[in-house]
Amino acid sequence: MSITFTIAIKEIKDALRNKLFLIILGLLLLLCIVSITLGSLQVRSSMNTYNSSIQLLKSMGKTHLPPKPDLNPLSVSKDFVTYLGIIGALLAITLGNNSILKERKSGTLKLLLSRPIFRDSLINGKLLGNISILALISILTFLITYLSMGVIGGVFLSGNETLRLTIFFIMGFFYMVVFLSLAVTLSLLANNGNKMLLITIILWLVFAFIFPQIGNTMDMDNQMPGGFFTQMGMTRDQEHKVLEKFKLYETLRNGIEEMSPTKHYERVSFALLGVKPGFENMTAWNILQLKWFNLMGLTAPSILLCMASYTVFLKREDIY
Repeated sequence: MSITFTIAIKEIKDALRNKLFLIILGLLLLLCIVSITLGSLQVRSSMNTYNSSIQLLKSMGKTHLPPKPDLNPLSVSKDFVTYLGIIGALLAITLGNNSILKERKSGTLKLLLSRPIFRDSLINGKLLGNISILALISILTFLITYLSMGVIGGVFLSGNETLRLTIFFIMGFFYMVVFLSLAVTLSLLANNGNKMLLITIILWLVFAFIFPQIGNTMDMDNQMPGGFFTQMGMTRDQEHKVLEKFKLYETLRNGIEEMSPTKHYERVSFALLGVKPGFENMTAWNILQLKWFNLMGLTAPSILLCMASYTVFLKREDIY
């Protein structure tokens, strides 16, 4: 266990010396700060406008005062969903690929395996170190968001809102782990690390952009501006009857879209942040119950890919 933690600490130190990792991390944090600050200022502006109106009405002797505006402070993080979907994934891919590539280039991987170090301790340390980095990034972005809402926006979250925001960043963590473990697994499968990095990025583009785009394009309701069924004046029951006739088509279309971890991340995130209508007043537990499939779509691939990298590292003899 001490060897595992030693390797994990080494992975963290190596990441902090990696210029590409630091550049991508800096960009992610900068976008987080900018988006949260702008969103918080917008919330503060709305509250200042309301408070000014109340003071004016009171000075005029009015007793019937309008209620506070129904603001959703969690929505200030909606742009961060896109930023993490793109930059967070690239950050995780860089970490995963560099974790194996740097050892091969320096020859330390072969040296380590020649020492009395169990392979499982080595791969566990690498995964633990890099996953810890992603966890620290998630905690840091959470703190930036939470503090910005209070200090800049002047809005302090309720217990349920804080829980929803916390789960949102946990989902972002699992999303990054998916691509971290994918990069580690592919780097272990071939000796050419640069080639595997390119393949990993291509797979990310396919799962993060192409599959969701195919699903949206093939959606029958997206064939006309404003929605096909709405433009045709169909009721919900009529819509279901039409879709029932294209059940195989819809199953294939939805199946392609469900293969994207990015799509699962977006769906559960927009629900937690109250961006998607109908989820604003729900508890975090109710949202997770409704979005359990998207939750599994994020956690299951991260666990399975970590297991895959573990298995490949233990089984492959010419790993170095």
